[in-house]
Amino acid sequence: MQPLPFNASGLLGGNAKPNFPAGEQGKVSVVQIGPMETDSGTLLFAFRNNTSEGISHVDWTATATSGGKIVGTGSSQGGIPAQVQSGEVGLSYIYFDNAKAIPKDAKYEFTVETTPVDTSSYNTAPMKVTQANLVGGSIVGGATNATDAEATGPYSVEIYCFKGDKIQAKHGTFAEQLGKIAPGGKVTFSEDLFGDKCPTFTVGVSGFFS
Repeated sequence: MQPLPFNASGLLGGNAKPNFPAGEQGKVSVVQIGPMETDSGTLLFAFRNNTSEGISHVDWTATATSGGKIVGTGSSQGGIPAQVQSGEVGLSYIYFDNAKAIPKDAKYEFTVETTPVDTSSYNTAPMKVTQANLVGGSIVGGATNATDAEATGPYSVEIYCFKGDKIQAKHGTFAEQLGKIAPGGKVTFSEDLFGDKCPTFTVGVSGFFS
């Protein structure tokens, strides 16, 4: 499987252009583990889809171990882009409810479940980000339903900050619109970074198919 460059699908917005390892052939595998955000309890990471088909509704679970003992378990709460084509990189995060108690030297093991890319009811619907602008201390922009099927909200907005190739932080919100969006319809969003540094960033927006 030939690894594709970041945002090969063109669904994401922003100015980040990180490079990631090729990952394990024939699998959906983690290719970078970012920082544990102890305030939110989330562990950031990147993965690559090296299967022969596109995937969506990508659900991860993770186990943290230290000194041979399990010290935490968690599951994913989202991810971008909502559809990850063969060879492409996705970004996600695991939520741990005891993140502050997990040692910094902990090791993480990941497992994943996916569904095929289709427009079946309640499968994740990707919105193509058309603008993502840093204005003052906020990232604002919009996204379009570029699929051929109706989407419905809530529309999740996930922002990942990078320093070079490394994931640095994550922010999240929801689009102002909540209802059904026909093909070609638009949503808008705004997220205050609350003073956090975000040297480069990428934004993904997703809903669900009706």
